[in-house]
Amino acid sequence: MRGFLIGVAVCLTTGLSVVPAGAQNPPTPPLSVTRSADSVTVRAIRLTAPLKLDGQLDEAVYTDNMPVDGFTQQEPREGQPATEATQAWVMFDDNNLYIGARNFDSQSDRMVLNDIRHDSNSLIQNEQLTVILDTFHDKRNGFLFLVNALGGMLEETFVDERNNSRDWNTVWDAKTARFDGGWTVEMQIPFKSLRYQPGQGQTWGLNMNRIIKWKNERTWLAPMPAAYGTGVFRISKGANLIGLDPPPLAKNLEVKPYAIGGLTTDRTAKPAFSNRGSKDAGFDVKYGLTRGLTADLTVNTDFAQVEEDEQQVNLTRFSLFFPEKREFFLENQGAFTIGPPVTNTNLVPFFSRTIGLSDTGSPIPIVGGARLTGKVGRSSLALLNMQTEDEVRPGNLSTLPAANFTVLRYGREFLNN
Repeated sequence: MRGFLIGVAVCLTTGLSVVPAGAQNPPTPPLSVTRSADSVTVRAIRLTAPLKLDGQLDEAVYTDNMPVDGFTQQEPREGQPATEATQAWVMFDDNNLYIGARNFDSQSDRMVLNDIRHDSNSLIQNEQLTVILDTFHDKRNGFLFLVNALGGMLEETFVDERNNSRDWNTVWDAKTARFDGGWTVEMQIPFKSLRYQPGQGQTWGLNMNRIIKWKNERTWLAPMPAAYGTGVFRISKGANLIGLDPPPLAKNLEVKPYAIGGLTTDRTAKPAFSNRGSKDAGFDVKYGLTRGLTADLTVNTDFAQVEEDEQQVNLTRFSLFFPEKREFFLENQGAFTIGPPVTNTNLVPFFSRTIGLSDTGSPIPIVGGARLTGKVGRSSLALLNMQTEDEVRPGNLSTLPAANFTVLRYGREFLNN
């Protein structure tokens, strides 16, 4: 009996010795997403250490913070939990916004991956993750960033939840990686590439769309009704992104000068000439007046580097509408748009392709111009003024006189949407 009591005492003493006095359980990581019956709220994470953009998701931030999860299906079973889990994190530092995601896939060998070209239409038909940002939280306008599992990237802007421009390009980066049970992605979006209101502790709109193409499943962070089609621009149905402290206004100034020269010889001309010189120069300036207002200035504009239009055959009585690809006209292009996207049968109050191009498609020299676009509070402003030179038609048969184009659009938001 005595030996038994001594043995028990030894066991109790040994057990107590491994628990220091005053010890507590490790803290539970804070929630990154909260859900209610009618809203989803995501908390942005302030980074305390640099994030290496490699797609591996091996930094401490991914283990110290709970992921954003709980994606729901839009197709094929609306409202049901996603069959493949998605874990995401939204992070930021003094210069960039980051999105990391771990996309689980039970049959990763069946993933559809066939394109890596920038802005390609095929990227939408791949295994991909799309992030939609409503930086002004107006539930109407925003930015879209898409990455497929191969690292192919696509970005767009949209206005009024429908008028989108894929010809818009900005500075951002993304890296992807594969693991046995799926794929991972990390996106880096500089705050300088976005437009937003000044101030700290901001709330933005956010949604994430993952497509599991091999099983034709479309899932969303904030539920998206199937009645909206793909719903990719329906940011009014998105989540609230809180806890952001973007940097204050900086001197965001871009200057793009150009100079060209050449020598021309034409023996068939009358009179013939040899080594006739030509030269030209000009510049474009972009200046961020505020985080919401951007001014653009162009002098002696040259569009020689613009991508060519795709040839089309028109067998109808309606004019063809080629997309605007000239960089000067692209930023906030949708601010000048009224009504649904342009089609051959729409009444279009303003179409920027009519500036600097004749009805025959030949270029008309632009002396210069200025644009002011953006938002102030609940008001949106779009102002454009362009001046063109005289156009001499081939054969000097006729001349189009110089012209000035001025466009002003003011919009005001009422109610919630």
